[in-house]
Amino acid sequence: MWVSASTDYAIRMMICLADAAGPVSSSKLARMIGVSTRYLLQIGARLRDAGMITVTYGSSGGYKLSLPPEEICLLDIIMLMERRAEQTAFRSDEATETEFQLLEQTYRDLGSQFSEQLRKTTISKLLLGK
Repeated sequence: MWVSASTDYAIRMMICLADAAGPVSSSKLARMIGVSTRYLLQIGARLRDAGMITVTYGSSGGYKLSLPPEEICLLDIIMLMERRAEQTAFRSDEATETEFQLLEQTYRDLGSQFSEQLRKTTISKLLLGK
């Protein structure tokens, strides 16, 4: 599966926030995931607008998860960041000939299985694996 750099950084951001004891500043979080603060702010705005994180401003402010890590799955983050309803690595044009219908069904089945795996993979599970 291919995801954009923004999606990868959004997932990393969520993992770092889940592992933090409190709010994390944008500059610290940018260093943790290896991006510029400006880029992090763009990613953070999308996650905030989707209700996945909250932002507190001021000297003791920063980013934090707005949901428990066990309620945030990779599928939700990927769908938000990629702006697509389904992520597959397969081309699935309409099959017009009978011999390709099974192939098309196989692609749909694989896409469904892949989406289900992403749905089952939560930020909490990724943290426990470290």
